[in-house]
Amino acid sequence: METYQAALNYVWGLVNFETTPPARREPYRLERMRALLARLGTPQDAVPAIHIAGSKGKGSTAAMVEIVLRAAGHRTGLFTSPHLHTPRERIRVAGHMISRETFVALVNRLRPVAESLHGVTTFEFLTAMAFVHFAEANVDVAVIEVGLGGRLDATNLISRPLVTIITPLSLEHTAVLGTTLAKIAAEKAGIIKPGVPLVSAPQAPDALNVLVQVAERRGAPATLVGDTWMWERTALSLEGQQFNVTFQPCGSAGEGIAIWGHACGAYQFGVNLTDLTLPLLGPHQLVNATTAVAALHTIREQGVLWSEHALRRGLAHVVWPARVEVMNRHPFIVVDGAHNDASALALRHTLLELVQHGLVSWERLWLVVGLLQDKAPDVVLAPLLPLAAGVVVTQARHPRARPADDLAARLQRPDLPLAPVVEVEPAVDEAVHLALERAGPDGAVVVTGSLFVAAEARRALATTTAKMSTTTPRPTGP
Repeated sequence: METYQAALNYVWGLVNFETTPPARREPYRLERMRALLARLGTPQDAVPAIHIAGSKGKGSTAAMVEIVLRAAGHRTGLFTSPHLHTPRERIRVAGHMISRETFVALVNRLRPVAESLHGVTTFEFLTAMAFVHFAEANVDVAVIEVGLGGRLDATNLISRPLVTIITPLSLEHTAVLGTTLAKIAAEKAGIIKPGVPLVSAPQAPDALNVLVQVAERRGAPATLVGDTWMWERTALSLEGQQFNVTFQPCGSAGEGIAIWGHACGAYQFGVNLTDLTLPLLGPHQLVNATTAVAALHTIREQGVLWSEHALRRGLAHVVWPARVEVMNRHPFIVVDGAHNDASALALRHTLLELVQHGLVSWERLWLVVGLLQDKAPDVVLAPLLPLAAGVVVTQARHPRARPADDLAARLQRPDLPLAPVVEVEPAVDEAVHLALERAGPDGAVVVTGSLFVAAEARRALATTTAKMSTTTPRPTGP
């Protein structure tokens, strides 16, 4: 195929679990991916890798780790999903998206190999493309984000990563991963490799117990953020946060809990980093940042070197759009891809925190909300509805988008707590403009529900906010 669009059409025309997900776990298996990578020369093991799973924050954490390593002079690879505006975002080298030309060339090369197998999926194909691209681009370190789960994810054929990271876990994709936090943790723990260090963000007890057991069984030295690694915010503004990070080798709970199954004496020196800057909002991003710092220290012990200057510079310039992204100050406009109750709760906390610190205020807050069909509106939106004067329901241009009329009907059920007004506008760009009209010049608009809605809203707001004088500048790079 000769054109980028033709290449895209081919990749998106494969079995695509992102647009038509299976109702059960059975179709998720590693045999296809193992065979595909074997025929490509096992590129997943050609580059040292950092492997990241989790329910929340894994993309943000991946972005933070990658930019610090890049600021330290390493040639980095970054593989994430889903994308906001173009699939090329998913595969990056040295901070740059894969070019259209390289994308087309890789599709042409990998297509015959994929077609020699049966049922290779879109995500498997893109993951293989990333591994091949990173190997051929002579990447020093690749940061790889899990797509779904961990144990059966297409990324989980890296034989021995430098470190595995598990960010906060919550209920998600229950039809595939399980209906309890312990079952979901077991799936995520599938990325833990024998003898490979694990860094975990703070977890609920049910999840933590599973991670502890798996780490101990596999002899994986494991560090828990929130015990040995701690954080404290020192300043907050609409541009971001300042915070301190400290590491106490034995943690607050003592040997055997802080570093599971390993003597505290193996970690002789503490860490005290003060006044770090992060241009991302929300207490949850400080958890992600501390997790990233802990993982970076772990790989430095393995010879992947970076300086404190690189750490500060990288964190200060990390960009991860559509995560409590302030698009404009007056009126106050935020875009956030919260897609489950835990993410919506984090968004609520962040908004209220900004109000409590006197950084924002509004007369009326309007939500623009669009969800995918597998999300329960009453569960996802429960944290946000009490803040809203009204809701404009919409739907992304995505095969799994819940129809706006259906979402409106679900929000207007008599047994649910309601926002005072629910309006319907299926087109996301029109929904944003309607919400801005309803909120008024002294109001606030929060766009949320999925990354697909967030992406379309960002496009619509790019022109709108350019005409406003109070937009928030975004950092550009290290």
